[in-house]
Amino acid sequence: MKPPAYYRGKEQTYLKHFFVERYLEAVAFHIGYSYLAFVYVDCFSGPWRSADEDLADTSIRIALEKLNYVREGLTTKGRTASIRAVFVEKDPTAFRALEAALEQHKRAIVTAALPGAFENNVPAILQHVGERFAFFFIDPKGWAGFAMDNIRPILQHHPGEVMVNFMYDFINRFINYPDHANEESLDKFFGTADWRTIRTATDREEESVELYKEQLRKTGRYTYVTSTRILKPLQDRAYFHLIYATRNPKGIIKFRDVEKQTIKEQDAVRTTAQRDYRETKTGQAEFPFGPAHQLSTTIEEERARRRVQAKERLLLLIGARAMRYADLQPLILEIPLMATSDFNSLLLASRDEGVLAIEGMTARERTPKQNHVIRKR
Repeated sequence: MKPPAYYRGKEQTYLKHFFVERYLEAVAFHIGYSYLAFVYVDCFSGPWRSADEDLADTSIRIALEKLNYVREGLTTKGRTASIRAVFVEKDPTAFRALEAALEQHKRAIVTAALPGAFENNVPAILQHVGERFAFFFIDPKGWAGFAMDNIRPILQHHPGEVMVNFMYDFINRFINYPDHANEESLDKFFGTADWRTIRTATDREEESVELYKEQLRKTGRYTYVTSTRILKPLQDRAYFHLIYATRNPKGIIKFRDVEKQTIKEQDAVRTTAQRDYRETKTGQAEFPFGPAHQLSTTIEEERARRRVQAKERLLLLIGARAMRYADLQPLILEIPLMATSDFNSLLLASRDEGVLAIEGMTARERTPKQNHVIRKR
């Protein structure tokens, strides 16, 4: 994908592509070892406003390059993977550009372009997917076009998982708009009328994201659902959340690994964007200090809050019964910004406080392992 400077003015798109590219690589390699047949489905493809003739700044090109890279990597390890990619786009002009892009970059990946609305293409998508493992990427311009009930067959496809760009900034603008059509649209999006309680919530962002995650979990019968937040380039406010649902604990672990990379990249990109903004406004150049080595106050404050949430969940899950580390880990890592290292630190601190015991962990071991058992003292 293109470097951050190419995305000037749309840094949030760069960070989305940064995250998806790295997660797609991680999940495709993992799936390639388990299933050998994998389908990537881009449900709102575009290209919409590519500034590059080669479409290198679009999710289309990024996905194709990464999938080809994964396929070649698996081949070198003696794994011949069957990887397909399905792209859906309803805008006729964008669809023609999509077809041209697929033809231009066609290699070993079998591709299909479906014209029309995503919701209307659900049967065709599932036909292309068949019984293969599918990763569905739902990246809309707003919240319309993928009503929860309409995409239920996609969400319930097994084996498979989904990543949704939850456009919080757009949704938040219309939450309080008392228009029947607007409210009906949000009913369909959330799959429930319960979103109305968000209007009076203390933390509307948290409540709206959690409601959508639970609706996704229930509709798709997913075991794990989590999210990560992408901030606005110039403000300490959310632009959108990438919400991820899976039935495999390894998916959650990979998601958190990629998030850890992304939040560091986000700080560096936002630091540059804010400096550029100040220089444009004042007309004076600033000395570039380079990427920050510490995370911003906004991220650190959220991490602190998430650690408290993780400890509360940990103690609630353990209760009066013991749990294997391997079973507990993905449940704690569902919490945003809680990486495996954070989970290990939490366990060790709780042990040192005399709250928990880690059975099977020897004095020479520095971190808990998958086969260890966690229980309350």
